[in-house]
Amino acid sequence: MSKPRKLKLAPYLFGPLPVEGINDALALELDPGDVVMSIRAQKHAQSHHPHDYARCFPHVASIVTGPLYVRDDFRNADKIEMVGKAVGLPDWLLVAVEITMDDDGRYNVTSFYPLSAKKVENRKESGHLRRVVLI
Repeated sequence: MSKPRKLKLAPYLFGPLPVEGINDALALELDPGDVVMSIRAQKHAQSHHPHDYARCFPHVASIVTGPLYVRDDFRNADKIEMVGKAVGLPDWLLVAVEITMDDDGRYNVTSFYPLSAKKVENRKESGHLRRVVLI
């Protein structure tokens, strides 16, 4: 399998975080704010998931602004995982978001990658994934 071609990167704005639904699902008190992904975070995602980056990146905004599920990322303080099923993508998509706002009042995507249906089902059954009701 050949190495995927690297894309030209720029900071990317995904849109507003649906804080009301996330706050309800995880008992948090997040303030409204937009979600961005820095060039550094994009490079991280490219290096850790090189074969998935190009096919998943176009779907990140739909998961960020309209996740089906969220969970507290227990291994990484101040991060949550947003999970959804994007149209045109056969896998589920997990998007990791830092919930401490940056100096510009924005939340930051730190990574994203596909997730198997089995992993989603296991996390739902264990109670780790919480359904997000969008308001």
